[in-house]
Amino acid sequence: MSIRNPEKLKEVLSDPGRLARAFSRHTYGMLAWVDLFGGKLKNVKSLEMKLVVARIIADNAKHAKLFSDRAKELGETPETYRPPDIGQRIYDILEEYQDPFDDFSYAWGSLIHFSSLLRIYHSVADSKSRAVIEEVQKDVGEHLGLLEKYFEVNADTLEKKNRAEEIKMIADKIYSDREDEEIKWYAS
Repeated sequence: MSIRNPEKLKEVLSDPGRLARAFSRHTYGMLAWVDLFGGKLKNVKSLEMKLVVARIIADNAKHAKLFSDRAKELGETPETYRPPDIGQRIYDILEEYQDPFDDFSYAWGSLIHFSSLLRIYHSVADSKSRAVIEEVQKDVGEHLGLLEKYFEVNADTLEKKNRAEEIKMIADKIYSDREDEEIKWYAS
């Protein structure tokens, strides 16, 4: 998975006020995932995976609160953030999936991309923002581990492995496209 222009993103986000905009954007996104994944929980039949999804939902709500609070401390108002069209498309795609396998594949790709973003954010953040990012990174790492275990068991045919990879790449592309748009807003 990739961030197309990591050096430019680092340069732009080295200003704490601009990093606060990234926190605002992720507050919105995390709450969207809470709502969308929460609505899909009834489709998850495995009790073990219900626990995984419930944990990811709860942690996303916690992360949204952490990022929102830090954005406010840095002078941003996260509740006023609205995604660009490409950002909204991310949530529309997730909503279109009807199979938990596809939902989990998309989440996996999303979390891999987000993990890369968190490393960039951490590299330019002040100590207070780094502490928030580190808490989120810890949980995201655990989420990735849980999803990797799921796919070790459930992507048990070449067709399923290919499907998971295809959806991960869809997530990577749309999140990369979104970064291209969001960086303009961060810099404005």
